[in-house]
Amino acid sequence: MIGTMISGMAVWGGAGWLLDQWLDTRLFAPVGIILGVAAAIYVVVVRYGVVPPPAGGPRTGTTSGGRRSQPRTQKGQR
Repeated sequence: MIGTMISGMAVWGGAGWLLDQWLDTRLFAPVGIILGVAAAIYVVVVRYGVVPPPAGGPRTGTTSGGRRSQPRTQKGQR
């Protein structure tokens, strides 16, 4: 995750710096760094955004393989 943030800042900040050098301005490097951080945060949220449910949560009636478990019956009934 940290690598994504740093690479986003470096790539977009570097592109902004190159644009600043080409146009003789000082605007695009900071804007590129901010856009790089925003894009990196977006990528991290898309990739790791789903939080798994807690291990001790309520049961849904499925087995570990994903199939529904058989209903429980009274003793002696099938």
